[in-house]
Amino acid sequence: MKKVYYTIEPQVYDNQFWWKKDDIEFWKNIFYDSEKSILELAAGTGRIGLSLIKENVNYKGVEISSLYCKYANKIFQSLGHLNPIQNQDMRFFNLEKKYDNIFIGFNSFLHLMDEMDVKNCLTSVVKHMHLKSNFYIDILVPSPLFLYRPNDLALRVLEFEDNKQIIYVDEILDYDQKLEIANITWIYSNSKQELFDFQFQMKMYYPDTMHRLLIDNGFKIDNVWGDYEKNNFNEMSSKQIYQCSIV
Repeated sequence: MKKVYYTIEPQVYDNQFWWKKDDIEFWKNIFYDSEKSILELAAGTGRIGLSLIKENVNYKGVEISSLYCKYANKIFQSLGHLNPIQNQDMRFFNLEKKYDNIFIGFNSFLHLMDEMDVKNCLTSVVKHMHLKSNFYIDILVPSPLFLYRPNDLALRVLEFEDNKQIIYVDEILDYDQKLEIANITWIYSNSKQELFDFQFQMKMYYPDTMHRLLIDNGFKIDNVWGDYEKNNFNEMSSKQIYQCSIV
């Protein structure tokens, strides 16, 4: 996991993911008790946090990008909340406090590139939990249709409006089956020309691996859901959403 991970401007990132709203009600329902403290890891631009804080919950976040922290906190400040997101690495964060709920949303766990990254992150999480705390992870289930593509095939994955122009995003994915790492390139263009590209990696964690990693690092798995409606995980699920506590 790189210290400088994002090369996309936070406003562009927000515009790009305008469509990602299907998890908001899920998290609002999970964190319905406004008296309980919430910590989000890899908080990004504050997409989830902003929706939660409007419900008057006790929210804090951790984000590795200082640029994204500044962007998100500026929006939070406009709502009367002073810098709830701190610029820390989710592997090694230290807030000197225990939280009732800790979560990692929207595949951000997949930026932990190896088991040492995972161990460091989960060790930090445990230090911030008490015996009644809950820890949640929301990630995709690795799919062959997503991972195995012809070499250099660029698929149009989305379009969005930025500065009054339509931006197109084409995706090239090269999957390293041995390392279980997806090497992804997003190519941004408008109707006239290619603008820039963004290269990043995501580690694919299969359900059996997730169970092992969580249990080996001191967690009890209380629930595994396959969607945002809290249906039990099964072989047809596209998501793996974990609710855990500490042993």
